Amino acid sequence: MICTIDQAATVKEAAQALFITQPALTNRIREAERRLKTHLFIRKGRKLIITSAGKRLLDSAQKILEELERAEYDISLLAEGIEQVLRIGTPHYASFKWLPFAINTFNEALPNIELEVTANTTHEPMAALLRGDIDIAMISSPKKRLTLDEACSASFILQDELLACLSSKHKNASKHYLEAEEFSDEVYITNSTVPEKDREYELFFKPKKILPRKVLQVGFNEAIIELVKANMGLTIMSERLIEAYLFNNEIKTVKLGKSGLKIYWHLVYLKQNKMIKPVKLLTQILQERADLVQ
Repeated sequence: MICTIDQAATVKEAAQALFITQPALTNRIREAERRLKTHLFIRKGRKLIITSAGKRLLDSAQKILEELERAEYDISLLAEGIEQVLRIGTPHYASFKWLPFAINTFNEALPNIELEVTANTTHEPMAALLRGDIDIAMISSPKKRLTLDEACSASFILQDELLACLSSKHKNASKHYLEAEEFSDEVYITNSTVPEKDREYELFFKPKKILPRKVLQVGFNEAIIELVKANMGLTIMSERLIEAYLFNNEIKTVKLGKSGLKIYWHLVYLKQNKMIKPVKLLTQILQERADLVQ
């Protein structure tokens, strides 16, 4: 009820969506407010405006409904012979070239376990793992061995490298490496303006106390690539992500610093017996076909 009211334009619209009459909806609201001893909504004309208490209840209601949807989906799979669903969360800078091969190979070996990649944990996969929203987090780190919460374990997949990506027409396209200072007068194109742990801001810009002149946020990797091609700015991507876009020589990659900037990909999961076998298999699949990962 509270989720429907929040989304509806009027009380009448909310009642219709809930398949009840307006008086019935009003009575439900009054009963909820009586039990909680506070107002959840304030009426303004035909619209119900949610209060602070209502917002708190709405937050929990949305989480409960999401969990119910997941439960219904999982149960429908159980009816089809699927005994376990493993939800994988990936960061927003990941590609999915590896996904078809991984799913096909995984299903052949463990047909009763379903792999599912979620779309709503792209900015904080580790937080989503600890909340229970996903079962496996695919993350990158500057270290081959991770220091984790005691409830988690990690499985190393492979080594990668962060690279500057710029138009072949850019003045620095022919350089062997770039220092952080050379970004200070550039337009930097990125997926997120929020500095992220273990990525370019923390590993490359922050140690030198350097920031690009302008940061342009674009929500899609393909859009970033098109802007870089047009020489409207430059970006930093992992080697395994950018290599798919290098076929026509419109984009050049340059190392970050003289020694380069290595990163390492891992699968992180909660320490549960049911996770050991599928994670071991998925790790083996991704290691064997490292050319597909990210």
